[in-house]
Amino acid sequence: MIHPEFKKFVNLIGHDITISGHATLPRIPIAETHFEKIVNLPDSEDGVYYIVSRIVMDFVPFDREDVFSVDTGPTAIRDQSGQVVAVTQLSL
Repeated sequence: MIHPEFKKFVNLIGHDITISGHATLPRIPIAETHFEKIVNLPDSEDGVYYIVSRIVMDFVPFDREDVFSVDTGPTAIRDQSGQVVAVTQLSL
């Protein structure tokens, strides 16, 4: 799925991520993380899409179409030790 209307991605994961074929997204610290609810997820903003961890994604309301997580499944690019070094796609 390609979304040419994407204007801005905001990395809320807390560490750099690389999407293959695209630039590295800078680290943006997260102030607090709770597993029972989402904390500090910005409100929807036209043209802005948020990238969060898979754990956070599990708590994102279904009506939020602006929040993605990185897909670290079989399409992810890994180094020799098996660590993910880049992803090729995002997940809803």
